[in-house]
Amino acid sequence: MGYNMKIFTTSLLAFGLLSLPASTFADLPKTFDYNKASTNYVDNTTSAGGGENSFDDIVSKTFFGGSIGPSDAGSYCTGASGCEDKDTAWKIFGGYKITERLSAEAAYVNLGDIHKTTGGGVQNSDVSAITASGVAAMPITDQIDIFGKLGLMRWSSDNTAGSESGFGMTYGVGAKMNISEKTKLRAEWEKLPGIETAPGDKTDVNMLSVGVELSTY
Repeated sequence: MGYNMKIFTTSLLAFGLLSLPASTFADLPKTFDYNKASTNYVDNTTSAGGGENSFDDIVSKTFFGGSIGPSDAGSYCTGASGCEDKDTAWKIFGGYKITERLSAEAAYVNLGDIHKTTGGGVQNSDVSAITASGVAAMPITDQIDIFGKLGLMRWSSDNTAGSESGFGMTYGVGAKMNISEKTKLRAEWEKLPGIETAPGDKTDVNMLSVGVELSTY
């Protein structure tokens, strides 16, 4: 009778466990799945800074080039004789493409050598400037863009009376034409006003230039 009672008790316990709802077992600890864990593992040691990629992004949006053309020193010859207010000017430039339409550009501009005869004798001026400008471009065809620029300059003038320097605004307009994927033919007009070619003698210098622009994009 004792043996039959053990069988009855065991059967009753098994029936009770089977009759429990499935949610009862949901909270029980499960065997750790090493394969699944290794698949979902994220390596947090990888640097999120992206320093090298950021540098590559900057390099991939740069451009540079050079231009040459005539310069004209505006009112430089007013009241003077034996005057030459025109010369050959040139510049080198480089910049960064901020957006599809906006760029930042810096340049060194050599505006040439001008001279005139005044009551004090012959006066020579060798004029140059460093400029930093914002450039806004707009396409007019698939091959040609027009642009306008506005910026600041630091000009210098080495003249007979000594050396002068100062700051001012500069602005200009121009156009670019695609020659190849990364090469453009560039033509522009720029004005550099208020350059002091001698103490108290200021003039506006205009420059027309044609050159080549090379880009990394």
